[in-house]
Amino acid sequence: MGKISSAYVTAAIIRQGDRILICRRAEGGSCSGLWEFPGGKLEQGESLEECLLRECREELGLHLKIKDVFARTSYNYGDKDLEFIFFSAEIIGGELKMKVHQEIEWVKPEELRFYAFCPADVEVARRLSEIQGDNCTGKG
Repeated sequence: MGKISSAYVTAAIIRQGDRILICRRAEGGSCSGLWEFPGGKLEQGESLEECLLRECREELGLHLKIKDVFARTSYNYGDKDLEFIFFSAEIIGGELKMKVHQEIEWVKPEELRFYAFCPADVEVARRLSEIQGDNCTGKG
């Protein structure tokens, strides 16, 4: 039996007004055509926060300020166990560009249920769609 490897993945819950940024994965890779919250895998020697900042800068052209951990999930993709850490974040610079994704959308939390998400993101999307008021919109 083969050895199962594990890795950490970070993802950003980026809010702008009453909307949340979601990205559709390009065709041909894992979870192709499904939606996700932007982020990526932790590289050796970097912190979770550094990973998320790097991934969003490389893949979306965005500079973020990370606020706090919103959720943690685990998912097994066949031969790999992945631990996902979802951070609340806000854009502090850069220009949103589609570099690796097929589509990018800003959606209201209650609209998240209409999108097909990667398995590891499903529970977080459900939680976000159920949150009302200040916790979701970022408005005080």
